[in-house]
Amino acid sequence: MKILKLLALSIVANASIYAQDQVKTFDVAPEQPNPGEEITITYDPSQTILKNAKEVSARLYTYDNFKWQIKDINLKANADKKWQTKVKLSDHASLVTFIFTSDTLVDKGGLTTYSWMLPKSQGAYIGWGMLRNKVFENDVPNIVDESAFKNDSVAVMWVNYELQYHPESRKKIFYPALKVAQIVRGGDFSPRIKKELRFILTNELDNQDQYNVTRTLNLLEPTANKAFIDSVQQAILKKYPKGVLARDIEIKKMFMEKDFDKKVKEYNEFEKNFPKEKFLDVVTETESLFSDKLFKAIAYNYIVKNKDYDFAINSVKKVSFYNVLDYSWHLISIPFNRNEDGVEKTSLETLKKYADIIIPEMESRELYVPKEFVQKLSPKEWQAQALNYAAREYFTYAKLQEYFKNYDLERRYLDKVKPFYGYKDASYNEVYTRMLLREGKTLDAKELLAISIRENKSTPEMLASLKAIYLKEGGAAAGFEAYVNSFKSDSNIQEHKTKLIAELINKPIEGFELESSKGGKVKLADHKGKIVVLDFWAMWCGPCKNAMPGMQMAVEKYKQDPNVNFYFVDTQEYIKDFKAQTQAFIKEKNFDFTILYDGKNPKTGKFDEVYDKYAKAFQFSGIPEKMIIDQNGKLRWMSNGYFGSPTELADEISIIIEYLKAEKK
Repeated sequence: MKILKLLALSIVANASIYAQDQVKTFDVAPEQPNPGEEITITYDPSQTILKNAKEVSARLYTYDNFKWQIKDINLKANADKKWQTKVKLSDHASLVTFIFTSDTLVDKGGLTTYSWMLPKSQGAYIGWGMLRNKVFENDVPNIVDESAFKNDSVAVMWVNYELQYHPESRKKIFYPALKVAQIVRGGDFSPRIKKELRFILTNELDNQDQYNVTRTLNLLEPTANKAFIDSVQQAILKKYPKGVLARDIEIKKMFMEKDFDKKVKEYNEFEKNFPKEKFLDVVTETESLFSDKLFKAIAYNYIVKNKDYDFAINSVKKVSFYNVLDYSWHLISIPFNRNEDGVEKTSLETLKKYADIIIPEMESRELYVPKEFVQKLSPKEWQAQALNYAAREYFTYAKLQEYFKNYDLERRYLDKVKPFYGYKDASYNEVYTRMLLREGKTLDAKELLAISIRENKSTPEMLASLKAIYLKEGGAAAGFEAYVNSFKSDSNIQEHKTKLIAELINKPIEGFELESSKGGKVKLADHKGKIVVLDFWAMWCGPCKNAMPGMQMAVEKYKQDPNVNFYFVDTQEYIKDFKAQTQAFIKEKNFDFTILYDGKNPKTGKFDEVYDKYAKAFQFSGIPEKMIIDQNGKLRWMSNGYFGSPTELADEISIIIEYLKAEKK
């Protein structure tokens, strides 16, 4: 009788999963497969968002031994324009779910999903229940549409089915079962939780089971149940002295330790007692919150206290992907950018030495899904995500290779990050243009330059390169501006103009009187009838300096217009000879700027008098900060930060100036 009930339930369950309206979008053969068997899946996208897709791929999510396994699957189209593939199920598969994709389109199957239960296997019912319940959305992959979620009572139903047909699952599902049952039943659920934990503690527990005990204890109100919670924790620690709970306690203890030498000693002991390879099957909240931060604190303290970079560099292979990423940012990209911006000189040879260790290791991690994502992302998904995180670091590495004339390596990394930066980032476009011209690929360079200009993501260097090509091909110098404008998109220009004009304001602004790098003082009150552009910046500010090529383009455009004045207000400086350093920097870069030196703030003693006054009046913070004041002495436009395109910045300044000039008429 029980077998008949099980068969009936199996048919009902699978029918509810794969039932479709008129067209059967998803099918599995054989209809009742067993774990370990090969199945054929068929996907008919004719009634889905992928109906016009030329290529379709899939991801297979298998619930096996109460854990999710994820694979990327290739599909082939048959004569009926359906997509098929054969897949061998894992040995303990209990539930399989498919997602079908094409480019950025994803078909998850809507209400019914593309799922198939293997009810003879442990986990089939609980897996299906958890998959479609919001309570467990952080414990399962993101593989169902919102419409597929069911209420908590339905999840309890599937828990009960699991326990009815697979009572041996009790040890593995106690935490999710108690969590959702507590929500549904309400009231004081602690007696039931305590009873279940007493039973669970009579079993041998693997790492995930041990962690689930801790998670279950968190379902209890801590004050009222303190004695019970303490007793369970002590029992776990006694039985598993080098288990998951003991490890979490040590991680948090080391994180809180203030004495650096003691922290290092404790960490060395921790690595012996809790070897990393023994905990690859569990990710705890404590580990997620503190483990990476703990290791970074040790590595960076070595650097700060002892100028010792060896600890960080020697640990590259054993730290997490995110710590490798952090090493790259702090030990390579930041100093490289500060050197490139003229903020602080550094040894590029040293940066390359570190980069040659860190970057290849970072790249190798793209091939291995970290344990915290093993049940969330497929290998291809992780590879895409890792590349997205690391693209900035690879770009820095490419620029380092260019400096050392390792051009093959430069090209490899520039091409690697091209999907993220190509045509969208002026700095990247500049470096890529140099590479193409160095390789003699003038036509490719021209195409890149044309697209970059159309997208308004180009630099003065790129315009100079285009001009050289233009003149070499017989173009007349007088016609170059029209030639450049021919690449620009009228719709993009109009859209940009509309957006900027909508940002215009009309507010009174206090005057100032500041010392000028060209002698004497400059008073704002003396500029009535003129448009004044202010750019607040500092020698220590990388983005401020990055914006200056664009500002130079704007200055150059209006240098013959006596009714437009640009002033670059050097503010928030803290070194004694900042004026000399400022002038040296401007001269080195060949910028035609009039520098104004911010006054000493009587309240703080800092050199930020005007900046502080304006920041409070107009509620902004940070630099660079650009302000445009009209002919009537009113503040009309403000912009904070720099977004990476010199030509776009120059166009913004020009659009506002031209609007204000026309407005006066």
